[in-house]
Parts: sequence; C-alpha cells; structure tokens
Amino acid sequence: MNAISYRKSVAWGKALGSLLFVLACLFLLYAAFFMDTSFIRKFFCITSAIIGIPFFGEYLVVSLPKALKSDTQLLTYDQNSISDGTRTVAWTEITSISYSGPSIRKWLLPKLPVLMFHLKNRETWTVNTYYLLTDTEIHSVMKRLRGLISRNGKEMK
Repeated sequence: MNAISYRKSVAWGKALGSLLFVLACLFLLYAAFFMDTSFIRKFFCITSAIIGIPFFGEYLVVSLPKALKSDTQLLTYDQNSISDGTRTVAWTEITSISYSGPSIRKWLLPKLPVLMFHLKNRETWTVNTYYLLTDTEIHSVMKRLRGLISRNGKEMK
C-alpha cells in the first residue's frame, strides 16, 4: 500500500503557532479586565480575543492531536482502491478530484481544506487535510491522484 502523509514538523509548527495566538488572545482578555486601560482599548482587546480564540483554537484542537499521533497517513491507496481509514473507494467509482481550500464560515469559524472525490453515483467523498499539507505538497498530491484516477479508474472489461 502506498500512502499520502503529512510531515510531523508541519503539524507541530501549526499546533505551536495556534497555541501562541490563543495565549495572546488570553493575554488580551487579561489586559482588558485586570490592567488599567481606556474604554476603547478594553473594547478592542475583548473583541480581538472573542474573534481570535475560536479562530485559532480550532486550529489548535485539530493540529495538536495530529502532531501527537504516530501515524501520519492521510490516505492510503493501491492499484484497486483508495482509503482514508474510515472509507474505502474503488478507483473505478471516482470520476474526478478537486480541492477546496480553507475559507471562513459563518461566525468567523474556519473551514478546513478538503480533497473532494466526485463519485459516479453523484456523491462527494471529502477527506480533510487539516492544514497539514503545504501548498507545494497539495499540488503534488493533486497531480499524483489525478494520474492515479486516469490510470486505475478505467473499468476492467
């Protein structure tokens, strides 16, 4: 079985960066309530913390378990199928693949980037990348998966 994996250094970097920003937001709350500041500074500190904690906290919650995990595989595949550990799909069932990058949802919560496999039954199978692949790695993965779909996705007669 071949695998598409992430680097633990990327996971640790994103987890520690997120932790740093969450701690900065907590310091802003501390500054707003326990330091002698003007009303406008209190307002901006509280607002920044309210926006920052859920935004960076979700990254921390997602990336820290991935950094601690010993298995770094996002996908495994062979010549017959591809799997994310919970679902296995045959190459012949996949019509195309696309990538949905990160974005911001309602209430300023981040939307994780996903690989979207479009299946013949008009279903879409999504696989989270959890921000653990760099842009270069995503382009490489997309190129590899498209090649695998075109090579292995032909139905056997």
